[in-house]
Amino acid sequence: MLKPLAVALGLSLACLAVDAAAQEPASVVATRTPDGMVVRYALPAPTTRVVFADKDIIRDRWSVATPGLTLAEGAITSDQPFDAFELRILPDAAEVDRIYMGLTRAGDGRVVYGPGLKLEGMETTLGFDLAEGETTLPETGGIEGYAWVGPASDVTAEGDAALVLGTNVDPELKTALGETFSSALAFYHARLGADLPTRATLVGSVDSPGPALFRGDVTDTGVISVRFHGEAWRQEMPLVTPFVWHEAFHLWNGHGVELRDGDSAPWLHEGGADYAAVVGAVTADAMSETTGRARIAQGLNGCRRSLADADLDPAKLRSGSGPYSCGILIQWIADLEARKAGTGDVFTLWKTMLDAARVSPTGYGASDFRTLIGPDSAVAVLLDGPGATRWATIRSRLSDLGVTLENRPDDRTLRGTALMHVAEQNCPTGSYGFYDNPGELKLDGANCGALSGEPIIDTIEGFDPQRASRAMFDAVQARCAAGLPVRYGARDGRTLEATCDKPLAEPEVWAIAEAPPLSVKAP
Repeated sequence: MLKPLAVALGLSLACLAVDAAAQEPASVVATRTPDGMVVRYALPAPTTRVVFADKDIIRDRWSVATPGLTLAEGAITSDQPFDAFELRILPDAAEVDRIYMGLTRAGDGRVVYGPGLKLEGMETTLGFDLAEGETTLPETGGIEGYAWVGPASDVTAEGDAALVLGTNVDPELKTALGETFSSALAFYHARLGADLPTRATLVGSVDSPGPALFRGDVTDTGVISVRFHGEAWRQEMPLVTPFVWHEAFHLWNGHGVELRDGDSAPWLHEGGADYAAVVGAVTADAMSETTGRARIAQGLNGCRRSLADADLDPAKLRSGSGPYSCGILIQWIADLEARKAGTGDVFTLWKTMLDAARVSPTGYGASDFRTLIGPDSAVAVLLDGPGATRWATIRSRLSDLGVTLENRPDDRTLRGTALMHVAEQNCPTGSYGFYDNPGELKLDGANCGALSGEPIIDTIEGFDPQRASRAMFDAVQARCAAGLPVRYGARDGRTLEATCDKPLAEPEVWAIAEAPPLSVKAP
């Protein structure tokens, strides 16, 4: 009886030793390098395998520098036990939809995503080996979100917040980011009333790998990373203001409070941020009412394209543009209804919901929002009603709220509608489309009869399709109504005749002709 007891006791003690070791954290120390970052791990106990906790981070530019160890499929492995290893990490090669960047450049600084460094099954701490003149934000807790490390000279205090901009950021962009960030924080704090749990930090970078002109995201460390790609974003400077306002709102509605439906109903927090950005910017005189209405109309039309006339497929509101376009429409409807009822505005709704979420173990989600706006809201028409009557009913309900919609297709819509209508009838198999670059409209389709061969088109029915889109559309519409071929003038001098015997309908693109003001009163 003594021997089995001794064996059992030995096993028990061994388990206790393992459990104790498991409670010790894995230590990570990161060092900025000229091309990326070196990350050194110290483990609490020897092992032959460790796994990264976050499976979504892209690690194709990570390499293990420690001999005898292998990095593959999100794990570090070895034939022999190891208790330390070293990684070399280069900045991500591309922006990917709704995935945090593992490492990005910000001038001479670096932004690392702390959760991407966490190991599965053990606490992980993150520190930085700082060179002279370097600093890091946040000072502690970087493992929970984005952490920036770089020259201390890149940091500017913005009240209680911090602005981080490298020397390679254009002065005009520096000014726009600084002023917008400061205004957004003051406005949201006044309307939502809650102090942020972490120091708000905006890191602006012009070193994004693309392909998007600019992207941004926020993490639980209070760090907002906004990234600009190439030079083309300079032509889109008016979009910088709502972009920063959007990301700043996530400090309140996405971090420091539990969000139940982040993946299943992103239309709530993304639409909330998009609409808050418009109303906040208009109220602060950083955006005109006309521009604000245009942004909402863009969302309205985008939602119509996403959902069309079918009954709701929830997947349409989970990825792509749907969460944003339908989300901003939902928020606008809720705002209009609250103002008409005299119960406040959209920020009253958000403050009520977020205040409750901070003391709730389950946070907040779409069901809480829908409870606040009530079952009779026009939002229910959008989310629950039959698809066949959805948009007619939405238009009618918006009219009751003081909104007049008009059909105003823009030049790009007219051009695209006419080109695709004719292509559909001349390209029976395979893909087809066109490239609409400035000064060069090129058709694309291998099996499109007279339109094959990727011709560059200068005229359609005698009109420049890029400069006279409405006249071109009307001419094509008339030819198709009469069953006559549409004549394309190619840059190489040929005249291409394409069959068109189906009527071309006017595209329906709604514009907001009249609506209650977007700006809100001070609290």
